[in-house]
Amino acid sequence: MKKKLYLIAHISVWILGTAVLVSGAFNNNIWFDESYTVGLVKHSLSEIIKISSADVHPPFYYIILKLYSMVFGTSIISLRMFSVLCASLLGGLGFTHLRKDFGEKIGFYYTLFTFLFIATFNYAVEIRMYTLAPLLVTLMCIYAYRFYKSEMADKKSGILLMFFSVLSAYTHHYGLAAAGAVNFMLLIYSKRNKQLKKWFLMAAIQIAAYGYGLFLILQQFLSVKGGFWISMNYPDIAYQAVSFFLLGDITADGFSKTTLNIYYLVCFTFWIAFITFGYKYNKKHPDEMQPVTLTMKTIGLVIGFFFVASLKQPLYYIRYVMVLWGLIIFVLAFLYDKIRYKTAKTFVQFFLVALLIIRIVPFCQDMYSPKTAELDSFIEESIKEGDIVISENVILIPVVAVKHTDKQMVFYNIDCWGVEEAYEAFQPNMLTLRDISGVINENSRVWIIDASDELCEYITEKSGKTITNIYDVIELPYHDLRYVFTLME
Repeated sequence: MKKKLYLIAHISVWILGTAVLVSGAFNNNIWFDESYTVGLVKHSLSEIIKISSADVHPPFYYIILKLYSMVFGTSIISLRMFSVLCASLLGGLGFTHLRKDFGEKIGFYYTLFTFLFIATFNYAVEIRMYTLAPLLVTLMCIYAYRFYKSEMADKKSGILLMFFSVLSAYTHHYGLAAAGAVNFMLLIYSKRNKQLKKWFLMAAIQIAAYGYGLFLILQQFLSVKGGFWISMNYPDIAYQAVSFFLLGDITADGFSKTTLNIYYLVCFTFWIAFITFGYKYNKKHPDEMQPVTLTMKTIGLVIGFFFVASLKQPLYYIRYVMVLWGLIIFVLAFLYDKIRYKTAKTFVQFFLVALLIIRIVPFCQDMYSPKTAELDSFIEESIKEGDIVISENVILIPVVAVKHTDKQMVFYNIDCWGVEEAYEAFQPNMLTLRDISGVINENSRVWIIDASDELCEYITEKSGKTITNIYDVIELPYHDLRYVFTLME
């Protein structure tokens, strides 16, 4: 009876958690990164492979999303649902896999914790790869552990380990690092147990399957200089590390310094409590803690690698750690199961529920803000056929370009960034140009988003057009986007 109750509770949490994620998916907001996905998926598969080769991420997410869109369409809500689906499957691993390997309770806690953290909700409603990547990486690690426990004799687990390893690597570079970390630890194990031949065969298969990915890495790093926009600021990076999964990006919410420090202290206390408990439990039960130890080594190797690499070129970025999210949840679920004080376990659950509500309410208010509809209505009603929309602000113009594909838009690449090939994702209605003189003609009205004096003067010089109106600011709470339209005719 107790096992049956756990089964019912587990399925109920999975369904309820998924319903919460779905509740955030019915909005029409996007920001720059999402606009890139939306624009790219509207191209053919061959074009996606070609264009994404100039992006900073591998192509698998875009390819699988394109296949999904062939069935479910390319609307923003439909594409967002794919992220919800992956997040739901990530949480469902507690039911489908982990309860078989580690028992009913740990599987249940894994599913529960997946849905209790705001990080899951944040990325379940973003049209990006940050729910697919942790799903693939977690599956890779599950089968790696099964393969390891079978003393490398379980062929099915070995094949699935390689399969999800390659897919993880083709989804995100942190997924590639995770695959490298897992295979490195298997190398150590195979050396101790004299199974190096089998390991080298598996490694050769994975490297061969990832051959195109290695070519892309070289091409991408040469073209975009390996993450030039990332910066590592201390001690901000430490504050982000302790607060990100529990609270999301709280620096963008306009909190006072005192409030931020309180939030940071709460998050720091939460993580320190779990780390301290895990350390003490491991000293008493090292064999029982082996799954956690292996998982922590995987996480440590990935983060450590990117921290060391960042000494030369910043590559560590807190959002990228979402790729390891399933592993972090597993560690928490495993340790939580070992807590013997019911009061402490109940407190943790109420604490996570309270934080989720505190963060999810304002987040949903931002997502469902009527300002989004106000911006879309303004564009549809004011910008007529034959008008041209120009902006030097690459954060703003793609967001409206992929939603209003009947409007002709131009990103004026005045700084001459080498992004033309990657930004083919926004074509045909948004062009990326370093010289805009050829698109300005006497008969067309010109709309400028976030206009600078220099750009207005340049257009006047080239076409004789002058400013006839500057419209009121439209501010979108979602990702804090601010639109000002200047009309020249």
